[in-house]
Amino acid sequence: MTGVIERAVQPGATEGGAGYRPARGARPLGPRAGTAIVGLASAVVLVAEIVATRMIAPYVGVTLETISAVIGCILAGISIGNWAGGRVADSRAPRAALGGALVAGGVLLALAPVAIDLIGPRVAGTDPKAAVLLTMGAFFLPSVLLSMASPVVLKGLGHDPARLGRVAGNIAALATIGALVGNFGTGFFLVGTFRSDTILVVAGSAIAALGCALLVRTRRGTPLAVAAAAACAGAMLVIGASVDARLPCTTETKYVCLDIVQLPGTSEYLFRSDVYESSITDTEDSSNLRLSYARDLAGAVAGANGTPSRFLYVGAGGYTLPLYFADAYPSSTHVVLEIDPRLVEAVTDAIGLREHSDRISTRIGDARVSITELGSSRFDVIVADAFSGLSVPWHLTTIEFLAQVRARLAPDGLYVMNVVDSGDYRFARAAVRTLEVAFDDVVVLGRPAAFLAESGPNTNLVIVGGNDLPGADELAAIAATFGSTSLAISGADVRDFAGDSVVLSDQFAPVEQLLGSP
Repeated sequence: MTGVIERAVQPGATEGGAGYRPARGARPLGPRAGTAIVGLASAVVLVAEIVATRMIAPYVGVTLETISAVIGCILAGISIGNWAGGRVADSRAPRAALGGALVAGGVLLALAPVAIDLIGPRVAGTDPKAAVLLTMGAFFLPSVLLSMASPVVLKGLGHDPARLGRVAGNIAALATIGALVGNFGTGFFLVGTFRSDTILVVAGSAIAALGCALLVRTRRGTPLAVAAAAACAGAMLVIGASVDARLPCTTETKYVCLDIVQLPGTSEYLFRSDVYESSITDTEDSSNLRLSYARDLAGAVAGANGTPSRFLYVGAGGYTLPLYFADAYPSSTHVVLEIDPRLVEAVTDAIGLREHSDRISTRIGDARVSITELGSSRFDVIVADAFSGLSVPWHLTTIEFLAQVRARLAPDGLYVMNVVDSGDYRFARAAVRTLEVAFDDVVVLGRPAAFLAESGPNTNLVIVGGNDLPGADELAAIAATFGSTSLAISGADVRDFAGDSVVLSDQFAPVEQLLGSP
């Protein structure tokens, strides 16, 4: 491929008797260097796109709208960058234009964690505009500047009419190859190995350093070039020192920004997933259920038929519920399905989970797949606690998934689902409606505002599915013995609450659109 480019840009080439000259510039770009720069710049743009989703997730969640916002903003940057690069290439020396764009784009990319740290807390929420604002504020300009490389390099290589199409095609192909390397390298390796802010700083610094080298070679030895290189190096040092611990968490996994904090003077550990307090686990007294939804779940299981002995959990969280039920039902066994190995590792180290490994086992993988790998195992209780409010795995809400759940339940088994919603609770209503289709009997526990107000605060609702469940008053009374103050509804009240909500399915589960803004 490079040989084709070399033939296309020979200064003495002619086509139809017309002389050919490369584009102006103090030092014209070589074909190998030019195409390599295009590939590298494209790779960095894709690195930024994937890491952008990770960086903004603590503030806006990992939803379809978040991913769409990131892809849309980066594509807009690529488009405008190609347009702007073409105009700049026609009016500036290609090497100088390319060097300046790489320096500016690299510095801004390395500063993206700082921008997110400043903007994120001010726009946090599930409103799609928040994801757009965060992505635009931190990643749009770097994408524009780095995407200028292709037209600038094409101009720098020359414009022999006989070879222009082939040269342009080769540059486009190398840009795509670079993007693929950035895509797979980031998704399969970088995100699972390094912090997101570290990835952006290193990638930005590398591309900016390359830009500095181009500027130095453009005007070798001049004070301007030396000053540009020195300024670039100084900027990288300042940025690298300023981004440490910029993420609002202590442990970043592939899926969540996780904080684990021991509450002062207690044996309690607080777990934050993204911006939510998801669990509080007492390592000395597992019956100390601090969060209301945990009390509701304990009450729901206590009201089940018989004494449950086999438990399955969709989502590990802080292992609050497995530890509680393991102690509450001494002869019971517990299996946890969790997609995030780094979360399991961090929680295990924090609360000494290995001491309970004889009764609590964890299977790593997506629950939708893992639940099918349990063979003929049947469970008395299945607990779904994988919904944080900002990040909802929609494929664990559908009627098809509930069919898999039913296949793993004992005849009198109980399915207990914890959801988080707000506003008019459209997602919670749809979840209830879907459970009504899947189970003979459904009871819902939650704060009174969720059932009585047209618009309520962000809150948990515990949805129980099974056969011959206790009535609402009885279940609320049982939950009250655990310190719950929740209201329970059953029968016609459940049907009224669900109303004409959509039944969530694999083909139609608009969970992100249904969720209220916290």
